[in-house]
Amino acid sequence: MNDEEEDAPESPRLDLAGITTQWSRINDPAHFAVRYAAAVSNYLRVLLRDPHDADEATQDFLLKVSRDGFPRANPERGRFRDYLIAAVRNAAISLLRRRKRQPQSMEGLEDLVGAETRHAADQAYVSFWQKCILDRAWRELLAHERRSPGNLFHTVLRASVENPDEDSPTLAARVSSATGHALKPEALRKQLSRARKMFAQTLAEEVASTLDEPTAESLRDELSELGLFEYVAPHLES
Repeated sequence: MNDEEEDAPESPRLDLAGITTQWSRINDPAHFAVRYAAAVSNYLRVLLRDPHDADEATQDFLLKVSRDGFPRANPERGRFRDYLIAAVRNAAISLLRRRKRQPQSMEGLEDLVGAETRHAADQAYVSFWQKCILDRAWRELLAHERRSPGNLFHTVLRASVENPDEDSPTLAARVSSATGHALKPEALRKQLSRARKMFAQTLAEEVASTLDEPTAESLRDELSELGLFEYVAPHLES
């Protein structure tokens, strides 16, 4: 274990007002495919109910995005999450037109699939979006751990989440056994505290990147709507 990692000073607490947007990334097809393809695919499966139709609509949509990007994406339109779901619904409409079911608008799509199905898909979409963002934060912790000698952020946070009732000595022993690094309870607590901070920071930055000029208030609202604010709140500036 790297002593500098154990004894490094605590980083400042999160300042939501200091997190800025990066909407320009939306025009990067690779960024889109990695970040949001799972949300698109799962949303279409709930909306269209036929997995083959959903897979075809997803493939068509991703192909179009990889070819054209998002030429109409504009931060002034608001949340990227709302812009994306509208674009995905249009992909569903296009597929159903090819199937000669002829919906011409979102209202026509709702008439075809049913209002309850549309509502269920919209509700599920939030869960799919949340999962994409959480997965992103976990990947960031893992990448940080792999490139930083002595760092165990991903390992200790996973151990804590998967074993919530275990105390520090027990978790330290578990991590030590899994990694081959002798980790004392105090060192585990330090790494766990910093891991939670980095996890919260990544969540906040990822959500901010999908908002139009986010303010602390709008970022807080979006985190709350996505069920992610609980991860960030303990690390905010008072």
